[in-house]
Amino acid sequence: MANLAIVGLGRWGRVLVDSVVGQSEDARFTHAVVRTPAKAQDYCAAHGLALLTSLDEALGDPAIDGIVLATPHSQHADQIKAAAAAGKPVFCEKPVTLTKASIVEAMDAVRAAGIVFAAGHNRRFLPAMAMLADLVKTGALGTIINIEGNMSGHIGGRYRADSWRLDASESPAGGLAGSGIHVIDAMIALLGPIAEVMADSRRLVHEVPIDDTTTILMRFAAGPSGYLTCMTATAPIFRLQVFGSSGWAELAGETTLIHQPLGGARVTHEFAPVSTERIQLEAFAHAIATGTAYPIPLDDVVAGVATFDAIARSAPERCWVGV
Repeated sequence: MANLAIVGLGRWGRVLVDSVVGQSEDARFTHAVVRTPAKAQDYCAAHGLALLTSLDEALGDPAIDGIVLATPHSQHADQIKAAAAAGKPVFCEKPVTLTKASIVEAMDAVRAAGIVFAAGHNRRFLPAMAMLADLVKTGALGTIINIEGNMSGHIGGRYRADSWRLDASESPAGGLAGSGIHVIDAMIALLGPIAEVMADSRRLVHEVPIDDTTTILMRFAAGPSGYLTCMTATAPIFRLQVFGSSGWAELAGETTLIHQPLGGARVTHEFAPVSTERIQLEAFAHAIATGTAYPIPLDDVVAGVATFDAIARSAPERCWVGV
């Protein structure tokens, strides 16, 4: 059983804690690092979390096996480097950092320290995603020519206007940081790194200061093209569709995979819902216990943030930018 410390107990930090409480035999949260203990006292007492007020306290505690970062994106790079310097395994929510330069520096520190590093791209752990990857990698879809993704929703009253998540420096290009980065990670897992991007991001209906409609064209290093939409002012949707010379396959939501071969009948596969938040934390705990690598390669983490950075740079001018 890995004893974990959550750093940041906002909405998502609590989702992560709740995902394993009473449900996991591999991972548990024993400590919480918060800036304002008074706001977290009741929650921590109910979940048996010891309150800490600094990351340094957690890094220096031998009873803590791993650090879980659910903090503002701009803080991640320095926190990862601090964990690496302390030799402490670290799980980091997405986006891991905000720029290509910072992710290269952070992952260099991870490699030099030899610690376990886990990126919080939980959609990688969907059984339907595993089947989609298998269809791509076994050649069942033929030569891949295009990939499309959409991960959108409605932030509604979730955030106040002064929330850090609405700050353009933390969340450039609308829903890119909150949702689009998940699809980018999935695309990289399936097709490899992205070479160029062109983005268009606008605010059409929101009163809060964040773009609501973001669209991105992509060119992959291996040849295929791609397209991504991430909106923050519509009904929720998650889809990922891969087109090849022998057919296509679509992940429609988290539990449905549709496969249409070029010359055969369409097949729909249905999967039972799973807690990807719990599964990813258990994968982190397993990597700590065994000394093995977390399932998401560090090179993919770097490629994802580099793409994120390129999109943020492309959106203001709506021009092609190299990753």
